Amino acid sequence: MLAIFSGGSGSGKSEFAESLTCLLAKDRKKYYVATMQVFGEEGQKRVEKHRNQRKGKGFETLERTGSLQDVAKICSGGAVLLECLSNRLANALYTQNLQDPVGEILKEITEISETADLVIVTNEVFSDGISYGAETMRYIRLLGELNGRLFAAADFAAESVYGILRVVKGEEYAHALERI
Repeated sequence: MLAIFSGGSGSGKSEFAESLTCLLAKDRKKYYVATMQVFGEEGQKRVEKHRNQRKGKGFETLERTGSLQDVAKICSGGAVLLECLSNRLANALYTQNLQDPVGEILKEITEISETADLVIVTNEVFSDGISYGAETMRYIRLLGELNGRLFAAADFAAESVYGILRVVKGEEYAHALERI
C-alpha cells in the first residue's frame, strides 16, 4: 500500500497520515521516518509538536536526514510514515547534492513500499503566487514532479485543506479514516 497526503502548513495532513498508518499497521510495527534537519528553535518546536502528536501511538522513530536506503530492510513487514517528502528533497538537493534527486527518492520510496505499507506526507508549496529565485524554483519544480508521480502511483492520495480531507483516489480508505 502506498498512500500520500499533501497540504499546506498546519493543514492537518500529518494527523490524517498518522491515523492511516495506525489503521494499516493493525498489530504490526509502526515506524515514523523523520527527515527534517533541525535548525534553530522553530525547527525544534516543530519536532516537539510532532512527537507529542504521535505520543502513545506506538511509533518507532527513525531519523533520516540523508538517504533512506536502509529503511526498507529495517521496516519490512510494518507500516511506515514518511514525514516528509519535502524535507527529503531539500536534503537530497542541498546536503547530499544528488545529481538525480527525483530518481533517487523514487527508488527509495519504491523499495520501502515493496516491503511495507508506506504513508507519505508532502507539502503544497505551489500556489502562493510569489516569484522566487532560480534555485527555489528548481526545488518547487522537482517537488511538483515528485508529488505528481507519487499521486499517480499511490493507492490512496489526498489533500488536506484547513483540516478537511479531499480524497483524490482510494475512497475506501477515506471512509475508514472517518471512523477513527
